[in-house]
Amino acid sequence: MKKYYLKKIYETIKFIFTNLIIYGIIIGVICGLIVTFLFYTPKISLINTYVTIEDKKINFEFVYENKGQSPASNIEYFTKYIILYRNEEKYNSPPVQKQEKFEVGDIIKQSFWIDLKKTRNDIFENCQIIILRKVKYEDNCKFRNFINEILLNNKYVIYRLTFYDVSKKEKSLSVLPLEKRNEFKETINKWIEE
Repeated sequence: MKKYYLKKIYETIKFIFTNLIIYGIIIGVICGLIVTFLFYTPKISLINTYVTIEDKKINFEFVYENKGQSPASNIEYFTKYIILYRNEEKYNSPPVQKQEKFEVGDIIKQSFWIDLKKTRNDIFENCQIIILRKVKYEDNCKFRNFINEILLNNKYVIYRLTFYDVSKKEKSLSVLPLEKRNEFKETINKWIEE
């Protein structure tokens, strides 16, 4: 009698553990696939910046790469800048640049010019420029984009604040110094939120 009950208990426990392991593996694989699908997203990164000066025109070049796992689509490049010259401040924003698709591993150069011909001659000795470069994009997979953006509230946006001292004529842009960030905090925050 005892052997019969022990055998029944053993078979019940064996059945429960076997089913737990099998269903656990199945559920784990399904959850893993869902999570992998949701995180299989595009990731546009700024990898380099360059500045060239030609005939009183300053060309700012931003180099981007899609370091994610899927293509990005409907990419928009926003630029806003402040020219600081002595006690003057000049704000401007060139037109938004658009790109339809950005494949994984692709590298793209986006640039804009600031023409300083109409300014004073000594602007190249006393001029500084603060630039906000912002990129908005979507996941190429519409279903994943809907889940990530609408349901999970994950926004596909990157931005970079850069600083250029015209008098130094550096070849690349530097990070915006903290004192300049604090000085123009209100304007910069407004730009970022737009």
